[in-house]
Amino acid sequence: MNDWFSQSHWDRLPQELQCYVLSLATWQHILDRWNNELLNELHGDILDYAQLKREWGRGHIKIRYIKCNLNVCKLMYGSTPHHMIILGEDDRNRKRKIYLGYNFHTALSYVKTYQ
Repeated sequence: MNDWFSQSHWDRLPQELQCYVLSLATWQHILDRWNNELLNELHGDILDYAQLKREWGRGHIKIRYIKCNLNVCKLMYGSTPHHMIILGEDDRNRKRKIYLGYNFHTALSYVKTYQ
């Protein structure tokens, strides 16, 4: 009788139902991860950065955010937006900084033409 009180409701379920519930929970977790837009965007940026770093191969890649103080930007966005710029350091030429682009795709296309 003491054993009956120590068991949880989960332990009382048949093995088939436990497997089915775990399968549903696993697939729900996978769907939640797929549908998470911010996480997917971050994953894409990490992959793009790795590819850019591999293609550049000359030194560090620096990503800077700068404020856009133009009136057009303020009218379009309602505030002072920040824009990303990507700089590559060229270790061969005394660590000079080279503008690569304003996003990963333009930086990758510039690197391919630069080499």
